[in-house]
Amino acid sequence: MGLFSLFRRKPEESDERSDTISNSIVEEKVVGEYKQPDSEQVLPEIREEVFIEYEKPRKSTMNNSETGSEVNNLQTLYKFLEKSYEKEGYEDALVNPDTSYLKQNILKIQNELSLNIAKVKTYYSSHLRQINFHIETRKRNGMIEIVEELVTHRETIEEEINTVAIIESDAKNNEGLCSNLFLSYTRGFNNGFAAITYNKILGLSNDSE
Repeated sequence: MGLFSLFRRKPEESDERSDTISNSIVEEKVVGEYKQPDSEQVLPEIREEVFIEYEKPRKSTMNNSETGSEVNNLQTLYKFLEKSYEKEGYEDALVNPDTSYLKQNILKIQNELSLNIAKVKTYYSSHLRQINFHIETRKRNGMIEIVEELVTHRETIEEEINTVAIIESDAKNNEGLCSNLFLSYTRGFNNGFAAITYNKILGLSNDSE
């Protein structure tokens, strides 16, 4: 009986031993060899700016000052002259319907206009100095075509400066485009006057009828 059992167990033990040897071989193979990365794996894209720092383009000295300050040219002044103060005048009259208040606010608008003109004159003065500097330095280097373009540009700037001078004179004499600012405010203020009169006097009389 013991001998029969011995022969019966030998195939099972042989299979187990074979499986153990096979597993150990596979484990040694996996541990021993280097596992290559999957060729189809997509690596995350590294942006170029992470390693390369690009220089930011400098602002053109032909359009802005070297300090990068705001451009206060003739177009900026025209934009201010196109404003309408009629609504502001109307609302001010409702708050304080007094002619002295009207005169104070007209003076305020005049001061705002003078400030804008001063800013524009300062801008053109600085810009003109820059143009002259570029003309002299480029002329010394024989850059004839650029010098000619700068001279043409300077003539345009000088014309705009003359226009600013005319606007400044109109502001002092309350003429031209400048007068529209004061007229629009006065018109709005008078409309506010009329609205108060209608609501307090004429409106009541209409209600009584």
